Amino acid sequence: MKRSKLTRRIAAAAGLLLLLYVFAFGFFALAMRRPPEQFAMLMARAGPAPFLLFPFETMWKQARLGKLQAGDPAPDFNLPLLGQSQTVRLSSLRNTRPVVLIFGSYT
Repeated sequence: MKRSKLTRRIAAAAGLLLLLYVFAFGFFALAMRRPPEQFAMLMARAGPAPFLLFPFETMWKQARLGKLQAGDPAPDFNLPLLGQSQTVRLSSLRNTRPVVLIFGSYT
């Protein structure tokens, strides 16, 4: 009788831990879909534990996948011109000349 009571308690504790894990996983999966600044603030408070408990890289890639496919037109945006206070809009360059965007780090 004592053994079955212990088994039930262990099963209840394991079930509770599993429920908490699933809830936390869902919370972080939804949080990754927030703007990067908001997600960064959350992660600064959460510490390193989520990185150890969840498949973070896979979750991040899925959250930031986006909806663009190969061959889709680039979304319209503004970029500041180098060394000037003016900006250029991508849509103003469409169908006039080829546009190449290079993103890099010079650090």
